[in-house]
Amino acid sequence: MYRGCRIAVVMPLHNEQAQIERAVNRVPSFVDLIVAVDDASTDSSLKALSRIEDARLRVLVHETNRGVGAATKNGYRHALSAGVDLIAVMDGDGQMDGRDLSRLLDCAIDGADYVKGNRFLSRQTIRKMPRVRYIGNRVFSYLTRLAAGFDASPNASLDAHCGYTVVRSAALARLPLDELYDRYGFPTEIFFGALRAGLRVRCVPVRTVYGDEVSGINPFKVVPVILYLIARGYLRRRLLEQRDALDFSEPDRTECHLET
Repeated sequence: MYRGCRIAVVMPLHNEQAQIERAVNRVPSFVDLIVAVDDASTDSSLKALSRIEDARLRVLVHETNRGVGAATKNGYRHALSAGVDLIAVMDGDGQMDGRDLSRLLDCAIDGADYVKGNRFLSRQTIRKMPRVRYIGNRVFSYLTRLAAGFDASPNASLDAHCGYTVVRSAALARLPLDELYDRYGFPTEIFFGALRAGLRVRCVPVRTVYGDEVSGINPFKVVPVILYLIARGYLRRRLLEQRDALDFSEPDRTECHLET
């Protein structure tokens, strides 16, 4: 429990046998529930999870690979059913620093509905981030911010692909999870969804812990997907704005009857 709130951490993972124990160990002791969702790993990730002695840990298993978004959504639903107040996401690769979790939680407890970690606000992380990854994330984050119309100053800086997040359970219940994209790019997709739902979105600095893990992301596959999600998010925002403008301009045709 943290500041009187029950806390859950959702941890999606796929083929993280070498990292998952470290990732679970980085979850702070004040967290009440850890929901690890194995997305059909083909290595020994499940065996590694079975060796972890942590009473907070619950393991969900996908028999077929459904994507990080689907794994996160499954973990969200389980956490909601457990009746927690705030739900964080920490990936199973162990790169998210548990010491930053309190900063995200404080922001949510103090009024935000959805809190995104921002690695660009940490000079320590920027210095360690591979240059190509840094440039790519910067470009896509800039495009995402423009497409979303996101400028919650002084939080205008956005790290669109950072999956280190915290959401209020009541706010999460307002999101149409079934309509959100299931695979890589889910952090961008749910960011757009949170804004469309009118959630109060804020960003806080987080650090990344880089180890010897090797990224399995194929840029030739994921870049078109990310661009598609950004373009779709922009079009949805514009359609919503146009609909709201029409609703606002429509005259009130309710008849008024005055007693004489």
